[in-house]
Amino acid sequence: MGKTSLRVLGQTPLNAEPPCLVELTKHTITPLHLAYARNHSVIKDLASEFDSYTVKLDGEIEGMEEKVLNVKDMIASFPKKVVVAALICAGNRRAKMQENTGKEVRGIKWSEGTIANARWGGVLLRDILISAGIPEQVDAQKGFHVCFASNVAPCEDDTSYGGSIPLEEVMAEDGAAMLAYEMNDEPLTPDHGFPLRVVVPGYFGMRWVKWVDRITISRNESPNFYQQRDYKMLPECASTPEKAIQEDWWGRTPAMQRLNCNSVVAHVQCLTLACPDQKTLKVTGYAYSHSPISRVEISADGGETWHEVRITYQEGSWSWSLWEGELVVDIDVDALEWAGHGQRNGRSKTKVTVISRAFDRFGGAQDTDCRWNLRGVGFCGVGVGSVEV
Repeated sequence: MGKTSLRVLGQTPLNAEPPCLVELTKHTITPLHLAYARNHSVIKDLASEFDSYTVKLDGEIEGMEEKVLNVKDMIASFPKKVVVAALICAGNRRAKMQENTGKEVRGIKWSEGTIANARWGGVLLRDILISAGIPEQVDAQKGFHVCFASNVAPCEDDTSYGGSIPLEEVMAEDGAAMLAYEMNDEPLTPDHGFPLRVVVPGYFGMRWVKWVDRITISRNESPNFYQQRDYKMLPECASTPEKAIQEDWWGRTPAMQRLNCNSVVAHVQCLTLACPDQKTLKVTGYAYSHSPISRVEISADGGETWHEVRITYQEGSWSWSLWEGELVVDIDVDALEWAGHGQRNGRSKTKVTVISRAFDRFGGAQDTDCRWNLRGVGFCGVGVGSVEV
């Protein structure tokens, strides 16, 4: 996996992210050595079990046929689908939430690198479920959920890992939920779910179940811990784990599913050095949502004025968006000279902070007032970067 390229925040289970956003955003497709690692269990190497690896399909919807799919047979029997989609941890920017609010959040203190834009190859879940008798009529799908489970290894908080999404989302004709066996045109590696993982473009990564071995159609969401007691944006009043349980906030709060609209400043660079009272800044970053990004804006005056930047990369409906732009900022030289006791030796500097916000094609906007929550998930406050000039 190239662990040396990642900043390790936990050894067992392995949890790590790329330490440098500048390096991460150099690549439109995230190379494997920069793809973050998020695990709730030990990583299983199932290479020796590939020939016999199966996925069980079952459920309570009328007309469904219970099946056991051998992975090799599945790959041979169904057409291959390739999609570019961003895999994003729900805890991305958790450390920033804690920094901004001054309140402790529970969980790994991820920075802003738990995002990997990859090319996934696999079989559409829609095709598999139709072959098992799932009706194609939307009315017949309403009220059902597709529950994914991995029983390969026990997790930190449950005996297995699981999650679910609505059936109609999986069955959408324009959707791309799949069982993936390739990442960036290569077989999945063990840490990314070999031999088979769920890929749900436009959804947070905790629904992209690795080492999936069972798919159940149910009238209820997955009962797994990671669907019911984690990955929820609890209200601010649920300020302690005890309060969240006592007041049943876990039961009252919906599970996170689709990506929210978000942007991050990766780098701010000063392009003009000679002119003391006016500086041109180059700003780069990334953005994402559950639909394509339509616009990203940046500001160097705390949001008083905004300037639209250029989107330099976006592929299909579910990739991340890379962006860059320039800002001209005025510097109060007299104030700097006063702070430097009138010295004109070039040593007096000031920090300029740039913030970003994003919008998507479905009308979604980055919730820049994103509030604190106990688990520090879904943070989407303004992107922030700074430079000394």
